[in-house]
Amino acid sequence: MEEYQKKKRVPIRKRVLFVVLLTTLSIALATMLISMLSMMRIKDASEKALTHQLKQNFQSLVSQKAENTDVKLEHYEKYLEFLTDYIQEMYTDRASLIARGKYIDAPRATTPKGAFAMQAILATEDMQPRDVNEDILFFSHLEQVWEPIAKENDGLVDTVYVGTKSGFLPSYDKYSYLNFAPEGQNIYYDFKQSEWYQKGMSQDGIFYTAPYIDSQGRGLTITIGKGFNDAKGMRQGVNCADFNLTGLYNDMIAIDFGLGGTSFALASDGRLISPERAEQDTLAVTGLSAAEIQSILQEKQGILEKTDAFYIYAQVKRVGWMLCARVPRSLVLEDVKGMDHAIWAAIFLSMGGLVFITLTVVMVANTLAASITRPMERLGADMEVIGQGNLAHRAAILRNDEVGDMAKQLNVMVDKLKNARSSLKDSQQRAEEMTQLATRDALTGIRNRTAYDREVQEMEWFMDDGLTDFGMAVVDLNFLKRINDVHGHENGNIAIKKLCAIVCTIFAHSPVFRIGGDEFVVILKNRDFEQAEALIASFKAQITALQNDASLAPWERVSAAIGYACYDSTTDTSVVHVFRRADKAMYACKKAMKALRDVEL
Repeated sequence: MEEYQKKKRVPIRKRVLFVVLLTTLSIALATMLISMLSMMRIKDASEKALTHQLKQNFQSLVSQKAENTDVKLEHYEKYLEFLTDYIQEMYTDRASLIARGKYIDAPRATTPKGAFAMQAILATEDMQPRDVNEDILFFSHLEQVWEPIAKENDGLVDTVYVGTKSGFLPSYDKYSYLNFAPEGQNIYYDFKQSEWYQKGMSQDGIFYTAPYIDSQGRGLTITIGKGFNDAKGMRQGVNCADFNLTGLYNDMIAIDFGLGGTSFALASDGRLISPERAEQDTLAVTGLSAAEIQSILQEKQGILEKTDAFYIYAQVKRVGWMLCARVPRSLVLEDVKGMDHAIWAAIFLSMGGLVFITLTVVMVANTLAASITRPMERLGADMEVIGQGNLAHRAAILRNDEVGDMAKQLNVMVDKLKNARSSLKDSQQRAEEMTQLATRDALTGIRNRTAYDREVQEMEWFMDDGLTDFGMAVVDLNFLKRINDVHGHENGNIAIKKLCAIVCTIFAHSPVFRIGGDEFVVILKNRDFEQAEALIASFKAQITALQNDASLAPWERVSAAIGYACYDSTTDTSVVHVFRRADKAMYACKKAMKALRDVEL
């Protein structure tokens, strides 16, 4: 302490003045020297950096457009996958569908313009409808699934059709009035020689044809297809859909690169894709040579630099198209010229500014040093108050200087601390929402076993307070294993969801829980509890009606057993006891159904 007191006192004012002057002069000299040495290097480096950044930005734009196009093509594929799976599922019930089918005729001139209609086409003229009579009746059932898809996607899906090994081609479109046959005659089209039929019969999975201009004036079109098999796994034909590419193409090439920038798309064979330029020469339109086009098509993405322009390209992976953009080199270097002028201007301004600052600092440094201590002392007092936990307090900002900046940052820090408290509350709320999601069954959307256990626990608590008026119904789906084994788990899930819908509809005023794969529990209270017998009778009647409805698929004719028990204070000491009695009653119902139908449940 004594040594500290013996040191010569140097006022802050003098220290600040000395440091500021020394620092200012040093910076001025160093900046002038560095500016002179670096001037030319800055120009070259800035040109390279900006050019590289612009090219990367353009590459990112083109790649994103290509990825968006790929996602939309994936959306098209989903329609084909669904239709193909539907056709293959039809083969499991072929005989029944043939028996219930209807005759499909050739397209007629009487078909209203713009109206979707089923139509039948034969492969060769030596064929007659009787040769493919079974296929005509069988595929007539496709209208029920073609109709909603085609109408919902009108303008996107031009036509959907199936080419069969037997030589029959059923289709669904709204252009049959353009290509019709007189009454009593047929239309013939040797589709077995077409690209789409040969691809679908010889390979698995989705395939695409090359884009083409539709002959009936529907614009730029692409055919997407997939082969389908019968119930024995034998290839029986090809399922296809023609999609209108005009909207997709316009969106794909809609990239704004500035004045002079253009974009186009190349097919996998190097030809230009465009409804307007279909007849134009690809080389003339793109400005690329044949060798350059082939080089571009061999890569996933990249940049081709030519004397007058940059070509940025990225592949649409699903179809092998190449989305390309031509950006003039002058457009890329436009900002570089402005940066060159800005660098020179900045150098001269900084030199003049440093001289001015040096002179100004000499005049103001003394005043600055004399006034700096008071704001610091005030800031220290504010920090002490805030440090004691008073987050409503704010540091006084006396001046717009470094100390003032510290005061501002302190206030910002206090605000962030208050926000952190608020965010903690929001996090707790989100945690509660996640807990709510965890209590929902993923398949049916109703409450799951976790929610049921919580409900039972709460009811146990309320039973201690006198809860007595409630009942429990246990519902169990019959034949789920058989449905899964014979018709597949997807249809098994349909049966579960259908039963769930019935239970939720009948017991609309009671909570419904799915506590197992095919088991549901309903806790009846209030109105449903008072009308329990009538509701159970209604449930059984609806199940019986479904069983007797021959128009439904096997997995839609839901069969289920139900058992019910209401709380009895003389025998039940917990909710579990009520559940057990209801479960036992359900199994009794199941046994009675077995005896009645003489079927193993």
